[in-house]
Amino acid sequence: MNRILTDPALEAQPNFEFPAYAAWLNAIIAGGPTREEALAQMAEGWKLERQERITLWLQQSEEDLRIQQEQEEQERTTKEAEAAEEQREAEKKKPKINDFDAEAIVADVLIPRPSQYALQKIKSMEYVELWYFSPEGCREASESSRTTAEDSFGLAKVDGYVAFKPMASFKASQKALQDHDLSWRQFDMAKTSFLVHIDKNGWPDKHQQALALFFTLITNHEHRVHPRGEKTLLRYAGFVRREWHDRLSQNQGFNIGIFNSALYNTLSDDVWEAERDESIKLVYFYIQSHRFKTDQLHSSLLPCSHLRVPITTPASASTLPPIMPSFGTLLLLAPLPPI
Repeated sequence: MNRILTDPALEAQPNFEFPAYAAWLNAIIAGGPTREEALAQMAEGWKLERQERITLWLQQSEEDLRIQQEQEEQERTTKEAEAAEEQREAEKKKPKINDFDAEAIVADVLIPRPSQYALQKIKSMEYVELWYFSPEGCREASESSRTTAEDSFGLAKVDGYVAFKPMASFKASQKALQDHDLSWRQFDMAKTSFLVHIDKNGWPDKHQQALALFFTLITNHEHRVHPRGEKTLLRYAGFVRREWHDRLSQNQGFNIGIFNSALYNTLSDDVWEAERDESIKLVYFYIQSHRFKTDQLHSSLLPCSHLRVPITTPASASTLPPIMPSFGTLLLLAPLPPI
């Protein structure tokens, strides 16, 4: 059906007496009606035809309105969906902050914050030196954070994929010490902070309990009061914790909370032998230095031989100058082996 372009109700009845309608008028008159009856028939036919077109116009208008409303509804739905998607994307990019307990107050003791590098190692459940959790390590992290933007990112490989990670999480400190090089005070304070942070980052309870027992056995070991006891315990703590992480990565983990006395005794012997060797080197250096000074003294006295003053070389340790202890005395200064 052809589309109606204008509203038929607005059309005026034509004048059928115009020459344009003469053929139509004469055809009707030829059938018997008078001129007036023919004009009336023509007017009535036009009105019927116009009414039909008005009906079609109304149907067409209703259909056009329905289509327009459907299009508007579809456009509105599309815009709302796009707006909702944009809102979701904006919410994803928007910084998040968790809720808080209105009745809770800050803790009585605040644990110093280590570096991003150490925190990333903890989140990844990887080995990290305890120095980062010591007061010195946290202080160094605080000072370096002033010059390193924490929102700077770099590429890293994570679980086989390339991902962006904070630049601060890549950089190990040049001041970091191995666990066995820490002082006992540094070790004792760092292990407490370390245990707090692994708990915050959701390490398995089994691993946390084993590490807590591991540190407790070391800090309360009876050999702490022995010579070289703390030094040996620090070596044990450093080597065993590193070995524990290595074995865990190989799926060969052991219980770090069980103290291995045989390994401790071996490390104790190593510490004693190292100190003994160092003491012997010091004794040897002292003796060589004294001999050099004695030779210099003899050389300076040779030109005075015409004074007929007898010059004798000490024949034993008892005749050495008072400032020079005997070799046997120096050996007594060397560390004794552990009992």
